[in-house]
Amino acid sequence: MALLLSTTANITTSPRKTLPFFATGTPKRQITVKSLQKRSKNLSPLRVAAPPSDPAASDEETVRKDEKEDYGSLVDDEYGKESSDSKFSWRDHWYPVSLVEDLDPNLPTPFQLLGRDLVLWFDNNSNKWVAFDDKCPHRLAPLSEGRIDENGHLQCSYHGWSFDGCGSCTRIPQAASEGPEARAIQSPRACATRFPTMVSQGLLFVWPDENGQERANATKPPMLPDDFDKPEFSSVTIQRDLFYGYDTLMENVSDPSHIDFAHHKVTGRRDRAKPLPFKLESSGHWGFAGANDGNPRISAKFVAPCYYMNKIEIDTKLPVVGDQKWIIWICSFNVPMAPGKTRSIVCSARNFFQFTMPGPAWWQVVPRWHEHWTSNKVYDGDMIVLQGQEKIFLSKSMEGSEDVNKEYTKITFTPTQADRLVLAFRNWLRRHGNSQPEWFGFSSQQPSPSTVLSKCQMLDRFEQHTLKCSSCREAYSAFQTGQKFLIGATVAFCATAGIPSDLQSRIVLAGLALVSAALAYALHELQKNFVFVDYVHAEID
Repeated sequence: MALLLSTTANITTSPRKTLPFFATGTPKRQITVKSLQKRSKNLSPLRVAAPPSDPAASDEETVRKDEKEDYGSLVDDEYGKESSDSKFSWRDHWYPVSLVEDLDPNLPTPFQLLGRDLVLWFDNNSNKWVAFDDKCPHRLAPLSEGRIDENGHLQCSYHGWSFDGCGSCTRIPQAASEGPEARAIQSPRACATRFPTMVSQGLLFVWPDENGQERANATKPPMLPDDFDKPEFSSVTIQRDLFYGYDTLMENVSDPSHIDFAHHKVTGRRDRAKPLPFKLESSGHWGFAGANDGNPRISAKFVAPCYYMNKIEIDTKLPVVGDQKWIIWICSFNVPMAPGKTRSIVCSARNFFQFTMPGPAWWQVVPRWHEHWTSNKVYDGDMIVLQGQEKIFLSKSMEGSEDVNKEYTKITFTPTQADRLVLAFRNWLRRHGNSQPEWFGFSSQQPSPSTVLSKCQMLDRFEQHTLKCSSCREAYSAFQTGQKFLIGATVAFCATAGIPSDLQSRIVLAGLALVSAALAYALHELQKNFVFVDYVHAEID
């Protein structure tokens, strides 16, 4: 993800070729991004608010003029008079819930999708990943707290009821061997609720309607571009659970102009910020697409409900090799888990500097967990900024009954074309998405996590990422083991330093104790990258 772009962020080019790099993001995949649908009518030019032509105009008049400007109509005009009745069905789509490489096939894994608690587990009998409603039909205990039993079935940890991959109950330990109790295992009420699943491109997808198997079979999941399968491209993936809403994250990934400031010296630089004149190219209930002109060219496409693709093309010239076209893909799945909680899954690829990325080749020595250290810096750079933004939006929505998406251009001031895709998303969410995902059983009275969590909790990498990433989880465990060994070595060297009679041996043992202690401290400090690292924008010069 971020490491994918951080190398390029340090390359010096002419101002014409400066890229406002954006962040976030190995599975094998297919599908090429098709040519975007053509507009049925010409796009209206973007109108931008300008200061009054009369230099003597008062500040009060200027404010009144700006307040009258309806920036929302700019995007409305580009969409045309599209019917707002074309509503989007949130439950009739495939949602990626996890990278398969980060799931443990030996353990059940809990997950939330659209506010519904699920349990993900691997059925060895059918060799498939399965998703159940996370409650045992017996007494509603969470099945995610269970285990995979000796028969390869999911067993509830409360009373030992077991279920096969189809959801059928296979064992009720408390039932008598004869009579009505023996027949209870055959009752439909004894079955777990199963959801359609599929694995594609290294991702586990879930269809959030238990009665939607037929529609699921007829629908393809969102696909990564063909470039991910080409040998000249190297790719990397990451996932992290974020404590702010789906709309907040979607707005963030629709906005490349924040990168040079929010991620200064990580994947961007403040002195490289420049105008980004985006234009919408197509739109509908399916999403929207747009791009800017010039070098670099950034093409973006939102495929509802949660898939966002960014393609960055850079024309550059290098010594010896001459003209080059660098291509970067940043494909993010922004999965609505619950109100105020979203899973970010990012798959990135590029066709240059592959040696700085994780990969299968012998010369790709950078481990995946090390790349995630940089990627998490990107998440952290946005975290507190977006927390503050979301708090204000939530307070505005509570002040009145008006839809924040409808009032977005009155609440915010978005006069530049760099915000065009942000406005396009807010417009799509209002026109087609009913202004929010279709949650299962959530009350609007429940507080959003961003309004109650502290900064330390918002930046908690361990709970949000490390525990859910196979690479970082294993590396963290190895670091802890190494630290314990070095502490033990330090104690041993110190204890034996006074035993030898000759001074030289004592000095060697004392030196080894110091080295071991220094290495143990270094591992202790490095482990913070898996747990918590404070992020203060003002301290980054």
